[in-house]
Amino acid sequence: MDQIDESPGAQIARLTAQLSTSRSLEQRARELLDAAPDAIVVVDQAGQIVLVNAQTEKLFGYTRAELIGESIEVLVPQNLRAAHVGKRSQFSDTPSVRPMGTGLDLSGQRKDGTQVPVEISLSPLHTSSGVLISAAIRDTTERRLAQEALRQAHDELERRVSERTAELEQANRALQSEIEDRAAAERALHQAQKMEAVGQLTGGIAHDFNNLLTVVMGNLQLLARRVQSDPLANDLIKSALNAAWRGAELNRRLLAFSRKQRLAPIALDLNDMIGGMTTLLRRSLGEQIRINVHITPDLPPALADVTQLESALLNLAVNSRDAMPDGGTLTIETAAVNLDEHYAALECDVKPGSYVMLAVSDTGSGMSPEVVQKAFEPFFTTKETGKGTGLGLAMVYGFVKQSGGHVKIYSEPGTGTTVKLFLPIIARPAPVEEAPAEAEQRPEATGTETILVVEDEDDVRELVCRLLGALGYRILQASEGKAALEILEQEPGIALLFTDVVLPGGMNGPEIARRAQLLRPHLKLLYTSGYTGNALQQLEALEGPFKMISKPYVIDDLAQIVRGVLDT
Repeated sequence: MDQIDESPGAQIARLTAQLSTSRSLEQRARELLDAAPDAIVVVDQAGQIVLVNAQTEKLFGYTRAELIGESIEVLVPQNLRAAHVGKRSQFSDTPSVRPMGTGLDLSGQRKDGTQVPVEISLSPLHTSSGVLISAAIRDTTERRLAQEALRQAHDELERRVSERTAELEQANRALQSEIEDRAAAERALHQAQKMEAVGQLTGGIAHDFNNLLTVVMGNLQLLARRVQSDPLANDLIKSALNAAWRGAELNRRLLAFSRKQRLAPIALDLNDMIGGMTTLLRRSLGEQIRINVHITPDLPPALADVTQLESALLNLAVNSRDAMPDGGTLTIETAAVNLDEHYAALECDVKPGSYVMLAVSDTGSGMSPEVVQKAFEPFFTTKETGKGTGLGLAMVYGFVKQSGGHVKIYSEPGTGTTVKLFLPIIARPAPVEEAPAEAEQRPEATGTETILVVEDEDDVRELVCRLLGALGYRILQASEGKAALEILEQEPGIALLFTDVVLPGGMNGPEIARRAQLLRPHLKLLYTSGYTGNALQQLEALEGPFKMISKPYVIDDLAQIVRGVLDT
């Protein structure tokens, strides 16, 4: 169809209508831009602003007139032009809008110079006059504040969870330790009850047996008077009487175990008693046994029957000799000790308080834990048939318990044995002419250093860790040498190695200490053992001076010696 020429008036009218429509669309577009929740800034390829909305004015504090023609960097100092150039490859010749970049966390700058956190999304706009860039700018202040508050709340929650977890773990460890302590106390109570029941049974049998022996021996003596002229009959009666006397001696030991023998306790000096028995012991044990005696001067007097105590010492010495058939060393020691509540709770059959200790140690074959558990039971023996009655240690046990004391065995197979007798002391009266001085208060020995405790007895290790931990120290623990050395390699801050001397696993305390000091030349050392220090020099060939605290130990003594070793 041929185009009909318009008259000038018609053209003016048409153009006027188009202009009106264009202005209407432009106004509608401005209204839509101003209604947008984000600041909208349109820039040309040179980065100059060609259009802004009302939210831009509100966010940055500029008027439209101030921004038109300015660089976008007035609002966002970062180089958005570089981002625009880097994204040109996303543009196509198709007049459409494609994402150019979203989620750019930047900082905007207001007219007054203050900074505002913003998130910018860039989009290309294809127009007839070229490609423009539309930047949607969102104020993220509230979101970032909310995120920071959420992060802080999360951190606080994690902290509280961590603290609560630590509290629960600590409570669980304390509960586990209490359960183990109770289990140890129950085992000790069960053993004490068993020994008490066996003692009652043994005492009853011994009482009846004494009556039978009285009848037998009395009739034999009467019969001897009637057959004095018959040499054979006299020999037979004499042999029978000797056997009866041996039975009476066995019965005496049974009565000692059952704590029904007659005692005559007096105040005696253990050092004097040992000095008086040394010659007898050397003669009884033979030349292949070397005897070392280490006494503590000014020892408080012990309350005991001297005859029974001498018999107990001789029994222990003979047992030690039998455990050293190829010879060895017997060590006898005395000391004043204090058994505290913790030790009493574990042993069950001992009262806390002050005692005089008599320790007998040997370098013999030692005993397994199972043998130690039964060692005090009457008629229990590891000797060959006919070479022991099994009443020696039972007599010692009964005598010490009847005397109000306590007896403890420390032994390891192949290492030797220490038997400690704890007898009640008689306190010396204070001079009447002087006012009693107030007891010297030792400063509380606490610290924050890291201590590695190596102990194979679970009950003892848990007790030591709990005691030292209560004094402020950081405690690491191991039950044998390999684990202890691994901890030493991993923990550079260990200041003190506190180790038992006799340990299972093929590595004893001195060997652990030797290897530990190769790793840490300045590591402090403290030994502990149920054996005495002098006996250990024979058992382990410890060279040079060393610090040791003997089991059982008192809390204050342990705290003081640990602090002293750390401060040396």
